[in-house]
Amino acid sequence: MNYLEFFLKSFLYLFIIIDPIGNIPLYLAFTQHLSEVEREAVSKRACLIASSILVLIAFTGPSFLNYFHVTVDSIKIAGGILLFIVSLDILFGRSGRERYLSSLSGGSSESLAVFPIALPLYTGPGAIAAVIALTSEVRDLLATLIVTSTIIIIYIIVRLSHIYSETIMKVLGRVGTNIIARVMAIFLAAMAVEFAWSGIEGKLRALNLGS
Repeated sequence: MNYLEFFLKSFLYLFIIIDPIGNIPLYLAFTQHLSEVEREAVSKRACLIASSILVLIAFTGPSFLNYFHVTVDSIKIAGGILLFIVSLDILFGRSGRERYLSSLSGGSSESLAVFPIALPLYTGPGAIAAVIALTSEVRDLLATLIVTSTIIIIYIIVRLSHIYSETIMKVLGRVGTNIIARVMAIFLAAMAVEFAWSGIEGKLRALNLGS
C-alpha cells in the first residue's frame, strides 16, 4: 500500500468535509457576543472535543463494524452517498443550516464549544462516516495512525483559522470563502462517487464469488 497516497487521500477528504475556511463565517457568528478571552476558550475547547471524537472513532470504528456485521463495502456505499449529500449541501449554500445554527449563537461559551461548534459544525455525520470508511478500508495500525495524524493536523488548521479568522475574512470576504468552499465541494462530490462505486464493485465481486 502507498501510505503517502493514503495520507493525501485522507487529508483531502477530511479537509473538504470539515471545511476550516468555509466555516469561519459561522464560527464568527456564534462567538460575536463573546469577549476575546472567551472566544479563545471556545475555540480551544471545540477543537479538542471535535478532534477527540474523530480520533476515538478512528480506533473504534472497525470494531463497531465487526460487532454489527457491517462490511467495508457497505460503509463505502453509505459513506459515499452521505458525502455526496454533504457536497450538495455545500454547493447549494447551506443557507437553511446556517440560519438554524446561527439561531443558537446566543448560548454560553461552554455550551457553544460543544454544540453547535464542535458538533455538528466541525464534526458532523460526513466527517464521522469518512473516518470510519478510511480506517475500515485498510485495517492496519499504520493506516489508523495516518488517519489520526490527519485529524490532528486538520484541527490545528481549524484552530489557526479561528486565531486569524478576522484577518481571513478581511482578505477573502464572505464571497471568497463561499467560492473556495464550493470549488472544494465539487471535488468532494467526485470523490464521493468514486467511494460509493468502489463499494458497489466490492459487492458485485462478492455476489459473483458466491454464485
